[in-house]
Parts: sequence; structure tokens; C-alpha cells
Amino acid sequence: MLGVAGFGALASLTPYRPYFLGIAMLALTASYWTTYRAKWGQLRAAGLRAYRPQLHEIVLWATTAAVALLALFPHYNPFTGMM
Repeated sequence: MLGVAGFGALASLTPYRPYFLGIAMLALTASYWTTYRAKWGQLRAAGLRAYRPQLHEIVLWATTAAVALLALFPHYNPFTGMM
């Protein structure tokens, strides 16, 4: 019962979805900027063969994939009728 009530409460936030997506995109942009800003010069000097992703970069990529899947959720959710 608690899950159904929570889903109903989240459904009331649907009109704000574009704003939440915008905030998520701004946060991801800032994350990529701070992660790769200093590393870009090192990568250009050493070449891409020397590149080995660190744990925080892998987490950033996984978070980006999760945000992309959640952004596309209404398009592949069979219960919304948008398919």
C-alpha cells in the first residue's frame, strides 16, 4: 500500500518534469566540466592510449545513462499510452 501511495504522490509532480530534467542536465554538465577540465590537457599531451578511467568517471557515466533512461521513461512505459 505504501508503494502505491508514494507513486500517486510522485504523479502530482509530473508538471514539473521539464524543470527537473533541466536541473539534472545542468548538474551533469557541471560534473563533466569539473571532471574533464584539468584532464583534457593531460589527455592531449599523453594521447588517448594512456587514458584509464577512474572510479568517479565510471560513476558519472553510469549516472548519465540512468538520467537518460529516466528522461525517456514516458516513451517506453506501457502504462502512459505514449508508445
